[in-house]
Amino acid sequence: MENDPPYLDDAFLHAIVEQIEGWCRLADERLAPNVRCIITPGNDDPKAIDPVLKSAPRIESPEGELCELGPVLMASCGDVTPTPWNTEREYSEEDLGRRLAAILDDAPPDRKVAVNFHCPPYGSGLDFAAELDPQLRPVIRGGRPSIVPVGSKAVRDVVKKYHPVVGLHGHIHESRGAQRIGQTMCLNPGSDYAADVLRGAIVDFAQDGSYIDFLFTTG
Repeated sequence: MENDPPYLDDAFLHAIVEQIEGWCRLADERLAPNVRCIITPGNDDPKAIDPVLKSAPRIESPEGELCELGPVLMASCGDVTPTPWNTEREYSEEDLGRRLAAILDDAPPDRKVAVNFHCPPYGSGLDFAAELDPQLRPVIRGGRPSIVPVGSKAVRDVVKKYHPVVGLHGHIHESRGAQRIGQTMCLNPGSDYAADVLRGAIVDFAQDGSYIDFLFTTG
């Protein structure tokens, strides 16, 4: 198997799809009828999982779309700007900006919107990661690893233009935090999946869709 990279890639992809199918079955078996389960992919997720999520009876997967979420509309996009790992959902800043705008342009002007954009805004404090050299080794400056912003300028510009009430972000696992960009509260709950820890955020909206507060969760 090690001497056959295409076979290895296919085996991993098959295992990923099977795992997602299993999670979808669990949702079907265990979720109460009044509980919504919304899942959108991130850049590390192969596109082969998208039809699995779309076809699952108890899963909503509004990737690249607007969906109703209580008093707000939620715009979702798992795409990111280029990374050293060349994942499937990477786009240039220009292309990503166009993709995000295409989603948000469909929102009625009288509706409040929350954005579920996997990539955090550039320079927001939610996008700090280790700087890497071309060999993917940490860059050391002054005897310490260099930490730099790696988020998206397109996401930042879209947030400033469309003024969503909340921005829900991820991608940079080590950059847990909350920051305001203009009128928008942007959140990155971080990720610690390697330690079997699930991090999340509870967001409270008013009846008119205005942002009230948030609480980071760990479990």
